[in-house]
Amino acid sequence: MTLPSEHDSAAPLEPPVLPGAAQDVIGALPAALRQCLANAARVILIANNPAITQADFDALGVGADDVVVSFNLCIKAALLKPESVNLFVHGFNAPDCYFFGLPATAEVQKLAAQPGSRCFTLLVGCAVPLCPLPDVALYWDRIPLPALAEHYPVDRPNGKRFVGPSTGFNVLVLLDWLRPHAGYRYRLLTLGFSNEAGKLWGGHAWDYERHWLLGADVEVIALKPRSWWRKLLFSK
Repeated sequence: MTLPSEHDSAAPLEPPVLPGAAQDVIGALPAALRQCLANAARVILIANNPAITQADFDALGVGADDVVVSFNLCIKAALLKPESVNLFVHGFNAPDCYFFGLPATAEVQKLAAQPGSRCFTLLVGCAVPLCPLPDVALYWDRIPLPALAEHYPVDRPNGKRFVGPSTGFNVLVLLDWLRPHAGYRYRLLTLGFSNEAGKLWGGHAWDYERHWLLGADVEVIALKPRSWWRKLLFSK
């Protein structure tokens, strides 16, 4: 938005009030989750990428001082380990008023039920009245960070509007922002964000999200080379 110059007679325009702008970004996280992030050596985001294999996950060497983040349907939940902290993130479908991936799958529920497990839930983009449980983080509408709010593209090339950031991008930007602003020192890694398989829904600005990732202090872990038949299978 272009603001009037000092010589314009009109009064300065007020910046638009973005949905969710009044939220306390750090305070929205449960104290126990904040402590886990403060103690974490790595935070690893696992994409819902069907090309991710057991070998890809095992190569990460996930341990007790890691936080592993899964999204929505959490299709790779069977790979997760109870020794690590596990954070499950679910985006809100406003037209139909439900969260993607909830109720949680049997694999997620089994993991959360194990003695001593450290599992947390983060709900993103809620647009209806809701009071979360004590260990559930909740962000209303957009998380008020520049890359997710005022800088995120609005219109697609065909004239339709983007619905907003993808669930994974929401949390990736949040976790990156928390390091300097909350004093966390973890490394931030992604697995499966390199689009080796699957199709991308057109409602998110993927080019913008990829460009942000290229310039961020985030380690993008490449998947292991696949056999020719896997390449053929996942290219369809």
